[in-house]
Amino acid sequence: MRKAVWACLPFAAGISVCKYLLPAEYALPAAVLCVFFSLPGFLFHDKRRLCILLSAYGAAAGCVCFWVQQRFVLRPAEAWVGETVSVSARVTDWPDVYDGSAYVTVRLTQPGMPRVRCRLVSYVEGELDGLVPGDELSGEVRIMSAAIRNGEEVDTYSSQGIFLRAVCTQEPEINGRWRGSFLYLPRALAHAIQQLTRRVFPSDAAPFMTALLTGEKASLYEDEGRYYSLSQAGLAHIVAVSGMHISYLLGFFFLLAGRRRGSVLLSFPILLFFAAMMGFSPSVTRAMFMQMCLYSAPLFQREEDSLTSLSVILALMLLLNPSAVASVSLHLSFASMAGIWLVAGRLYNKLWGRFSAGKLAAHRPFKQILAFVAATVSSSFAAQLFTLPLCALHFGSISTVSPVSNVLALWMVSILYIGGFIAVALGALFPAAGLAAGGVLAWGVRYIYFLCDALSYLPCESVYTSNPLMLLWLGFVYALLFIVWLAYRRGRGFRPVAPLCLALITLYAGALAVRLTWRDELQLTALDVGQGESVAVTCGPRAILVDCGGSVLTRDAGEAAVRFFMGRQRSRLDALILTHLHADHVNGVSRLLAQLDVDVLYMPAQPDEDGYLPAILSAAARQGTRVEYVTENILLRIGEMDVTVWAPLLPGEENENCLTVMTAQDAFEVLITGDNYSQAERLLAANYTLPDTEVLVVGHHGSRTSTCAPFLEAARPDVAIISVGYNTYGHPAPEVLSRLEEYAVTVYRTDLDGNITVRAGRK
Repeated sequence: MRKAVWACLPFAAGISVCKYLLPAEYALPAAVLCVFFSLPGFLFHDKRRLCILLSAYGAAAGCVCFWVQQRFVLRPAEAWVGETVSVSARVTDWPDVYDGSAYVTVRLTQPGMPRVRCRLVSYVEGELDGLVPGDELSGEVRIMSAAIRNGEEVDTYSSQGIFLRAVCTQEPEINGRWRGSFLYLPRALAHAIQQLTRRVFPSDAAPFMTALLTGEKASLYEDEGRYYSLSQAGLAHIVAVSGMHISYLLGFFFLLAGRRRGSVLLSFPILLFFAAMMGFSPSVTRAMFMQMCLYSAPLFQREEDSLTSLSVILALMLLLNPSAVASVSLHLSFASMAGIWLVAGRLYNKLWGRFSAGKLAAHRPFKQILAFVAATVSSSFAAQLFTLPLCALHFGSISTVSPVSNVLALWMVSILYIGGFIAVALGALFPAAGLAAGGVLAWGVRYIYFLCDALSYLPCESVYTSNPLMLLWLGFVYALLFIVWLAYRRGRGFRPVAPLCLALITLYAGALAVRLTWRDELQLTALDVGQGESVAVTCGPRAILVDCGGSVLTRDAGEAAVRFFMGRQRSRLDALILTHLHADHVNGVSRLLAQLDVDVLYMPAQPDEDGYLPAILSAAARQGTRVEYVTENILLRIGEMDVTVWAPLLPGEENENCLTVMTAQDAFEVLITGDNYSQAERLLAANYTLPDTEVLVVGHHGSRTSTCAPFLEAARPDVAIISVGYNTYGHPAPEVLSRLEEYAVTVYRTDLDGNITVRAGRK
């Protein structure tokens, strides 16, 4: 009887229920209720009594654990939100730099304050440079909540054990080193490996190898085209250090040391040190404990039980931090392991049974290749069986080519992983030898990139679940899998070919059906990108996008646009028009260009070269997108759409150096004014004859400096769309809303209505 399973899984379930279904103050009453429901268990006198009691008490313990963290950790921490105080803290990790801002994780040590981990940010360049784990610092900071980001509730920080955020109001002062700094040696080694990897490998391979060896993906994210190519091919998991990497590491260790009792015992501290190097991420921690359980069972003459091990590890991780129940990494890690435990072994036996019956299996080299293919396909399929729904939920897309890509790539990944550590070690001792080894291994990275590029030409390589039809297809595939499983259970054999072909046929039929829904009428969709603007305009097979920016901290405008277009089977844009280069209008452009083909990019002349322009031009050059600067009015005919782009009427400051865009089909006009001020709106109304406008995308997110009365008088819009999110500017301004009401304009807002779609002839 698996007693630990009966206790640990309800423990995790209790925490999950408190996290997602109950208000925090109901956690303790829920625990009492669980104990009450255990009472019927005393009516039994066999194993059923024990199962009922363990389940009820386990769930009660989970509720209590959640309540304790809320009451004694989170609530005291939240009490400091909004305060500007002088604090002392200890640095626990290396600083990260994004878009000119520096972030570092610290543990507060200030007397009288909760001793929790805090994410410290500085917007002053160089202010946090030179910090290393173990440094003790002090300074004045403004405390912010880790549960609220840009006005939205987030679990990103709390799931990592970070319960406060803080902004430096003055440069922090380093006061010395913590006497327990030696505990950060594993992280210091990981940082040194990152530095050596960048020196040993060529520039095109170094970001991939750094992510593969240490999990540090910041440099890989910078080349968005490469990273999303990996994602669409279903290979992003190879650069997220997990159980696969630990298996490679242990396999190489046992190859050198042999699998004896002493080497097995020695592997435990090695695993612990490696997990510390990776910062005890959920996936690595889970894999570390699983491997320890796997190899320790024979030492104690016990049979290893994967379900018990998995349950105990999950409970331990949630006991240390109940908020980790919201971690996407934890969800994917345990889901993949559950799939492997439930399915992989049986699937491998069936595949190997088929392969071994063939003539190729009689030859030793082919036999090994077939065994590798069977193992890779079975483990990849099993892992994705439970993770695909989670990917659809969290990321909005799934890769349909991942079984193929994993078979073709994982053999090379194992070589790169072990070879990468060897190359780094050589680089530390013999730099020339390290460079030579890195140069050779770089071809393996290029092979993986080539593989991703080749697979990208396959139809429907990624399925975007923003389209309900694709969600329906995913449900159909799981129904097919259930039927195959039922047939197998009833002794009808293992016949996956016909269901696989049916799944592919229905996928392509679904994609064709989506294309058949394209209509030869102009359709505008204002995407919900938070405090920003991104407006998609389609008409039949033609499509353009006006602006692509938003609240970068909580929304990704580029990803939102990609999901919108790819979910409708559109992988190409005729034009991308940027009204101006402020972040809230362009910070998603690089990601968009990395994933969609764009024919022409239009932007104002003389934009701000210190901002996003270099990254945008670089992304456009990589994708072969032509760039045109608008210095005079242009009229474009794109399919059945007329697109007018007015050059800036008040060149100067960025908001004044702003394009105005009108798209029209017959008598249906849409006017997009970017962040133009009222002065520019008046000039537009005075210099050009504006037709009665069906849809106006309100300027500057509803700021009081735009949407003036003379402009509304000239445009006479029927519908106004305000693209707005959480902000501290007061957008949309009450006076703007009053003016729109005065002119009898129907108003929609993305912060209230989400994506807003208007079609020609329908409002």
